[in-house]
Order: sequence, then C-alpha cells, then structure tokens
Amino acid sequence: MKNLILPKTKFNTKNLIVLGAAAFTLTFASCSNGDDGVGEPEATITEEEAAEAIAMSVSPDSGGMVEITQEAIYTLEEDNSTSGKAEDYECGVEYGSSYNISGQSGSISYDASLIWSWMVQCGTGIIPSAADFELDGTSTYDGPRISSEASTSATINITNLDDASNSYLVNETFSISGTQESNVSTINSFTSTIEFTTTNLAILKSNYNIASGTVYASFVGKATNGNSYNFSGTLEFTGNQTATLTMGSGNTYNLAW
Repeated sequence: MKNLILPKTKFNTKNLIVLGAAAFTLTFASCSNGDDGVGEPEATITEEEAAEAIAMSVSPDSGGMVEITQEAIYTLEEDNSTSGKAEDYECGVEYGSSYNISGQSGSISYDASLIWSWMVQCGTGIIPSAADFELDGTSTYDGPRISSEASTSATINITNLDDASNSYLVNETFSISGTQESNVSTINSFTSTIEFTTTNLAILKSNYNIASGTVYASFVGKATNGNSYNFSGTLEFTGNQTATLTMGSGNTYNLAW
C-alpha cells in the first residue's frame, strides 16, 4: 500500500531552480543540412525542429527532464518532514503523491500534473543507499519557437544519498509523447515521442544544478501527412546550466537556461 504523505495540489514557480531567471536558449553551432522544408513544410519534420523539441523536453524552464529530476530530489529532501533527508522514509515502503507545478521564465511557460510513487532502498541497517521513483503525468509548455501538449513518464534511480557526497548520482529513463506546434522555420505541427536515457548525471546538492553526465535522446515523429521521421542525439551536460546536443548527423546545438 502506498503512503500518501504530500498535498494533492502544489503550485510552484520554481524560481529557485532557474538561477538568474535567464530564458532558455538553443543555439545552432554548426552547418545545417540545407533542408528548408520548401514545398510542403507542414508535411515534414526537420532536424532543427526535432532538436528544438528535444531541447525543450530537457530544459527546466519548460518543465522538462531536468525539472522532473529535481522534483524527485526535492521529494527526498523537503517534502517529508523533520530533518528533510531520505532517512525520514522507511526502507522498502512504497510512497505516493500527486500535485501540479507551473512556471515561467522569460518567454517560456509550462504546466504539469505529476503522479509519483517511490521507495527508498537501504544497504546495511536503516541507512538509505538509493531511491527509486516512478512518474506518470501530463504536461504543456509554450515557447517562442515551439509548444507542446504531452503525456510524460519516468523511472529515476538516485544514489549518493549520504552526507559525505556533495552530489547525487542519477540514472533514469524519461519519455514525453504528444503534439507539438512549431515555428522553428515555418508554421508546422506534428506528433512525437521523445525518449531520454541518462548515464551518471551528477547533480550538486548545494544548488541542484547538473554538473556532468550524458543523455541519449531519440525522437520519433509523425508529420501531418503520416510520414515518419526519426532522429537521435547525445546531450553532454557541461555545468553552469549548459549542455551540448550532438545530433546523429553530427550537427551540434548549444543549450543554456
């Protein structure tokens, strides 16, 4: 049985997450493939559109993977009580919670409804060694170049819970599937499923920023005429709220928020 310990609704602008309140930006840093979508732009999905969708699905400014991962950490630290640490949870017991979050940074806004379940695992005795989270939810975001309505899911494993470590180590899978309206080059709409698989994200306990780590991203989209487009890429987090997205084509995009 799940232990429901958190309030059913929670509205949070997350000003503390996005330090400096800088607007999220994505900068293309190499030559494009020259595809301008001339002819039938509404029936295609370009790499740049896929890269924009991937970037927005990661950014905390749009309630993406970074924000969701931080929410899991906040649950461990803040939402259960007296000491604000994972030790407050009983080992091997499944907990659950549901709440809403929303935020705005510059020209980007988002809303999300999250349903969580989680369990703290202990090594020797009652000292927590890891926490495992499962998420199902829905989300919307609106940005200057793309907007989205989607369902989200995630499986998140967090280790380095002890005080001796200055960062958490996170490995997770994150998926967002829905409809996007794009204004990247021309007005366009499409559906997509974006999946992330992370490898050893180091998240600083002092400010919750990602110091390092790798994310593999896959994008499967369908244009309005039914044609499918597949893209993939790798994100490298480089600290200071920045990352580099390298697409399968070799094109590189710089992310910052």
